Amino acid sequence: MKNQNISISTNQTITEDNFQEIILEIIYDVIGKRKLIHSRYDELIKKLWGSSKPTTLKTNLGKYLLTRLLRESDRAFAEAQSLAKQLCPTCKKDFSNYDENYSENLH
Repeated sequence: MKNQNISISTNQTITEDNFQEIILEIIYDVIGKRKLIHSRYDELIKKLWGSSKPTTLKTNLGKYLLTRLLRESDRAFAEAQSLAKQLCPTCKKDFSNYDENYSENLH
């Protein structure tokens, strides 16, 4: 899930127009990832609900699964946010040296 499918070469300068298209790709990607994460955990919760385990164990496992769901979903968003910061044209002039520093602003 860490690889973002961004269609831009490493030596291409990012303009404001390019950046807007990239942001749309990032948004689409993060929504897809979050939907996938939520559907996987939905299936796990359904299996747990139908199991013959004691109610207290089901409750504890349900809380654990909910915590994991929130963490993974938030991580998908945070990775997309980090990528958007690294690619921001006002923060960076050239994509090739995006490792050095990038904006702390939200994108």
